[in-house]
This record gives sequence, C-alpha cells and structure tokens, in this order.
Amino acid sequence: MKVLAIHRFYWPDTPPYASMLRAIVGQWVSDGHEVDVLSSQPSYKASVDNQRQPARERVGGANVVRLNLPPEAGRPMVRIVNSMVLGLGVFWHAVVRKRYDVIMVSTSPPVLAGWFVAMAAKLTGARFIYHCMDIHPEIGRISGEFRNPRVFSLLSRLDRWTCTQARPVVVLSDDMAESLIARRPEEPPETTVINNFSLPSEGAASDELPFPWPNEPFVLLFAGNIGRFQGLDVLVDAMARLRDRQDIRLVMMGDGTEKERLSCKAEENGAPVSFVGHQSVEVAKAAMARASAGFVSLVPELYRYAYPSKTMTYLEQGCPVLVAVETRSCLARDVIGNGAGVAVPGGDVDALVNAILSLADDPESLGSMRRKALEFSARAFATDVVLARWSSLLQ
Repeated sequence: MKVLAIHRFYWPDTPPYASMLRAIVGQWVSDGHEVDVLSSQPSYKASVDNQRQPARERVGGANVVRLNLPPEAGRPMVRIVNSMVLGLGVFWHAVVRKRYDVIMVSTSPPVLAGWFVAMAAKLTGARFIYHCMDIHPEIGRISGEFRNPRVFSLLSRLDRWTCTQARPVVVLSDDMAESLIARRPEEPPETTVINNFSLPSEGAASDELPFPWPNEPFVLLFAGNIGRFQGLDVLVDAMARLRDRQDIRLVMMGDGTEKERLSCKAEENGAPVSFVGHQSVEVAKAAMARASAGFVSLVPELYRYAYPSKTMTYLEQGCPVLVAVETRSCLARDVIGNGAGVAVPGGDVDALVNAILSLADDPESLGSMRRKALEFSARAFATDVVLARWSSLLQ
C-alpha cells in the first residue's frame, strides 16, 4: 500500500516520537509498503545541535519530505502558524500531488494536525489512522494552554470529529481509550491500544557517562522532560525530607521549563539532587541500567490522557520503576501487577518518602524487581513485539 506518515518532528530530531515513528515506518517498509513521511527540519530543542537535513531524501527506504518550519518552543503564535503551514503541506502532498491508501498522523501539532489529515483522507478516500500519543485538548486544559473555554470548546469539537473519521484511533492505554469513548458514548470512536516500545538508540548504551555518577548506594533517576506535567515539586519535596540520609540521592536528567526553578528549590531546601541536563538516548539508557530505580509521575488526572513512554525504556534496562500517579491507572497497575516496581498516589509527599525508604532499605526486593522488569519488558514492550502489531494494523 501507499502510506503517508505525518508528524511535526522526525529523526534525527530529538523528541522520542521522532525515533519511534522512524521504527514504525521502517517496519512498514520491510513489510513491502511504499511509505512517505511529511515532517519538518529538526527544531525541537534549541539547546541541541539541530543540523539541517535535505528537504527531500530517502531514509531507511522511505521518502522523507521536510518543511522549513521555525522553532516554536515558547512561541505560541509561531506554533499556530507552523500548524497551518503543515496542514497546507498535508493537502498538497495527500490531495494534490499524490493519493495514498493510508494516512497516519500523531498528535503534534495537537488537534489541528489530526483535523487536517482527517479532511485530506475524507476527500481522497484514504484510510485515516490517528496515533494519539496523548489526548488533546484535554491535556491542554490541564496545562492551562487551552484554558479559554471557547478555545477548548472549539478544539474539542474538532478533535471529536477527527476521531470519528479514524480507522482506528491508536492509543497507549485502556485509560486513554475510555477517555475518548466518554466524550461521546452514544457514538464511540474505533480505538486500538498499542503501547510504545523502548526509545530506539543508534548504538549500544554507553559504558561511561559524561557526568559523575553519585557514590550513594541508592540512586533514584528521573529521565525526561522536566516540565509542568510531571508534578516534580513533590519529588523535590520528598528528597528534601531525606536530606539526612547520606545513602540516597536523586539524579534528574533532562531539560524543560521547570528545570531552573526546581534546581533552585532543591538547593534552597538542601535536597540531595543532581541535575545533569539533556543526554543522548545511549547515555540515558546507561544511567537507567546503573540506577537503583527510575521515577515516573504525572499531575492529577493526566493518566486519562497520556502514558509516559519513558516507562518502557526504564523497564528495558531492568530498572525498577517508582510510579507516582493514581493507583487505579493502567500505569500503576502495569507496574505493580508485574512486580516491576511500586506505585504511590500522585501528590502525596509522605507516601513518596516512605516508598523511597522502603526501596533503599530492601536491596533484595530491588533485585527481584529488576528481574521482573526485564521479563515484563520482553513480554509486553519489546520492539519486535510492538512493531508486529503495527504490521498487523495495515494488513
């Protein structure tokens, strides 16, 4: 089949989905499909070296077209303009220039990308696959990005219609599927749950780290975006309470809007926290393999609309997971039910402190969790297991 995959960012750009989509596209190419990719020049993080790529090239057997869209982080008007330009690019490539059997888009840019692709698929008769890595505009309402009720109402109508056109909407968890169904239970969208695999890397995990690794016996690692969705104030508060435990330290690896503020807070409170900045996937995996446990958290109610993909990368490295999220969530049930870690309610500092202490004081249980994390990863989230589901989706 002729397939068009669309996302704002594509490899070698740095967001996780850029590399995940490359793996999905590569699987479809190996299955014998003719795959095109519509994306943009690398621009996700201003702090990394975004080398310009050819406007058109073949990558892993797929034809990649990159639009020249300017960086948009922290620039809402630029983000809106980029969304419109990408939408026009969708119509040019999928309606005017070439016809496709299948068109797939993910949720970047949110709402508008899906709506443009749904319209293009409806006009051409193509099958539309909507890959919801997260669900908008609900996430935008939680973050405050779509707090204006009129904007939220408009975007909700657009995305509800988009979901009705998809065959199917692919989500990461049953929680996310239930949230889409709850929008319009009398006319629920067709949904399929395909969770992510571990973040792909270009090479083996690094043997050496480009920063000093702590000497403390118990090292808790947070790896990923240090933003407002993670609720990381609670983690820093918990570590401040543990400042007298000389055997416990937290390493926060990544960048984000909250990094500077949290760094100042940790220093003021004497919390044993080290910030090491953004690292390559290979370095991140090496750190996960060394860490005593990995930390995953979400602000309240966000579990209904997202599933942190860093979880799979922790598990692949045999890193037990400490989850701070509603215990009724699929994320918490996955971790607890498979013995791969522990879960505490999000926002509960006392529970988080007790969980860290119980892990630090029980190395035997940590060893068992490490083994079960590897088993769970191989069974449910191995790359070949998940990519086989993507192959079946097109058959």
